[in-house]
Amino acid sequence: MDGSVVNFQLGISADGTNCMIVFVDEEQRMTTCSVNFIEFNQFITSLSQAAGEMARRRTDFLEDEPASALALNVSSAAFKLCAHDGYLLGALASDAGEVVGIRMCPDVANQMTRAMLLTLPAMSTS
Repeated sequence: MDGSVVNFQLGISADGTNCMIVFVDEEQRMTTCSVNFIEFNQFITSLSQAAGEMARRRTDFLEDEPASALALNVSSAAFKLCAHDGYLLGALASDAGEVVGIRMCPDVANQMTRAMLLTLPAMSTS
């Protein structure tokens, strides 16, 4: 799956022995897998370990870096409207090649655009 996951669904069989996991990306492509209890438990354990590692790295980063280092120097951005739910989907890319996925409702996009425009100094058109 190449795109960002925008939907995740889980279904459990009536007898409780298996479950179906469905991932849907931003282009509505689906990836499905059927797993038993042990496999599902291993999946949850892996997610928990990843979440713990993310928290550890974030804490280390916050302790080691000054506040200005937390900001991403954006060198490019791309957005599109999601026809399914009307949200804006996009990505911000840094000079170093880091990419941050963005998903926001139109109201927040309007507020953000207005706030950014109000912070810019007036420019001469001549």
